[in-house]
Amino acid sequence: MRTNPMVKPQTSSGWAVTLTVISCVCLAITIRVFLTQPSASAAGLAFAAIAVVLAGVAGAIWFARIRRSKAWITQAIQQWEHFSSVKTQLRVTTEITILDIHSLDPTGTWVTIRWDKFGYVQRAWMEAIPDEIWRGSVLLISPDPAQIQVHGPWPEIYYLLATDYHSFAAAEALPYLRDHKYQSLVRANPSKP
Repeated sequence: MRTNPMVKPQTSSGWAVTLTVISCVCLAITIRVFLTQPSASAAGLAFAAIAVVLAGVAGAIWFARIRRSKAWITQAIQQWEHFSSVKTQLRVTTEITILDIHSLDPTGTWVTIRWDKFGYVQRAWMEAIPDEIWRGSVLLISPDPAQIQVHGPWPEIYYLLATDYHSFAAAEALPYLRDHKYQSLVRANPSKP
């Protein structure tokens, strides 16, 4: 099962935390053994070796998870920058967030969307689009004036045509987009969105 790329990978891991704690306990036992019984060097060395090995494994897990998290942030910010550049090139656009995906068909998908500007939540039929969309995706669309009218009632079901779709980005990445600390990370690791 693939993980949702719109959700930032967790930095912490149950295994990493457990191995770190066990490593610290082994280190504490090693120190105690050497301080109380200097003649028990074999037991102390065994606990020291276990502490070092477990700390190395835990460190490798932490390093891999932190690296994956930074890569996700970099890619997500780049996707938002692409999203913003597409938005400036178009005349009338709005943003919707995919809250839930109900069923997939070859021709489209039944979803629950939130109109970000209005906070309105409704069901929608989304025609098949070229990008893979997940829960938590923010879509840049051109609203259909035949369905959405100023001061008019909201349609029971909104029909999103593929031609009205322009770009997507991860909703969870918005705090990172606004934080200048991560902007330097993106500039240091440029890649295509």
